[in-house]
Amino acid sequence: MDEEEVLDNVTRCPGCNTRQPHEILKETTLKNEAGVDYLLRCEGCSNVHTVIFRSPKPVIVKFTLSDGPISEPYEMEVDEDEIFTVNDEFEAAEMLWRITRLESGDDSKPRKLSASKVQRVWASRVDLVRIKRTFTDGEISFSDTIEADPEQVFSCGTIVQHRRETWRIRAIHSGTSRTLTGKMVARNIRRIFLHRPPTPEEIEERKFEERGNWKGQEFPGREEHRAKWRTDSGHSKKRGGRSE
Repeated sequence: MDEEEVLDNVTRCPGCNTRQPHEILKETTLKNEAGVDYLLRCEGCSNVHTVIFRSPKPVIVKFTLSDGPISEPYEMEVDEDEIFTVNDEFEAAEMLWRITRLESGDDSKPRKLSASKVQRVWASRVDLVRIKRTFTDGEISFSDTIEADPEQVFSCGTIVQHRRETWRIRAIHSGTSRTLTGKMVARNIRRIFLHRPPTPEEIEERKFEERGNWKGQEFPGREEHRAKWRTDSGHSKKRGGRSE
């Protein structure tokens, strides 16, 4: 198989109106390296013409960077032909951000703008998320905020240690929906609700209630009867142990 031919210095020739390789006759660099002028000869039709290259001008773009509840102004110098697009990610201040909104100076909601036209770029941090948590113990509630990897998974029912106390994730909210039994990645979570897990006594009482009130379940002296039964059962085991 023949190797593909690679042509250098190919550009459109105004003489033959086709893209052709060109011979560079003269190269002139402008002051401050703002651009270069080339005097070229087309190898197709021998037309001599000039091609002008200009470096894009640097412009200062204003940003609003949101890291959880904190938003701060930020400025960045970029080329004037730089294109900003909603959902694009970029690095700034040693962190990773995602563009959420572009301001153009009117009521439009553009999804793409050049640096020369954008008035402000809004972006949110994506390499770390902050999640609000609400703890509830009876009539008492309090909140805090944790930081997590965007892909970390939180599941309902998980036991959590906080302030040397045990809590259980009761519900997870995304802002538009919630789950009481499922799980969710951190980047989609807006708030986690936690309750104190039930005590062994509360679990036993709940099982008792779930069994229902069948005939004979409730009768005077029931607890005394159960205590006596447990005592007698213990004595029987001891007697059995001595007889062997």
